[in-house]
Amino acid sequence: MLALSGALLAWMFFGLDPEFQRLSGAGGFLDARLSGYDSDAVLGLQYALADPSRGDARDLLQLMYLGPDLVLPLTLTLSPCLLMRGFAPGAVLYGRRLEARHARLLCLLPLAYGIADYVENASFLLYFPPATPGPGLSALLPDLLPWVSRVKLMFLAVSVILVIRLVLFKTPATRGG
Repeated sequence: MLALSGALLAWMFFGLDPEFQRLSGAGGFLDARLSGYDSDAVLGLQYALADPSRGDARDLLQLMYLGPDLVLPLTLTLSPCLLMRGFAPGAVLYGRRLEARHARLLCLLPLAYGIADYVENASFLLYFPPATPGPGLSALLPDLLPWVSRVKLMFLAVSVILVIRLVLFKTPATRGG
């Protein structure tokens, strides 16, 4: 899963994003901007993609969100969950020894990331041309998307930090019992 996640990220960041920057004239994919984005960036990209001469950029946006970015949230959700299920039982977190049921609860963090990422991706597909959102979505999404992105990255960061904590600081199992 980690290898697939890395391959998808590399393809998106080093293959698709530079080409999209060139074609769109408005920068790269919004969710590929690790520093985040604001409502002006959402509106700017929407304006650029509305230009009839930017059909290739619109097609690449569709390819991105219906291709690699359809699989990436799944791999980035499953990877921490599998690692947590493997390393959490027996580990000590905040002075308490974790059991398998705790690992299932910890998996809610990457699951929340995955849901937020899919919400963001679906919102992109509903907002940017060739889609024609209604007036309600047109007014809401430019302000909402940056927050969804922040929440998504927060859940991913906490999940990664927790996995690192469980992997690096797992207490050794005692022998004999």
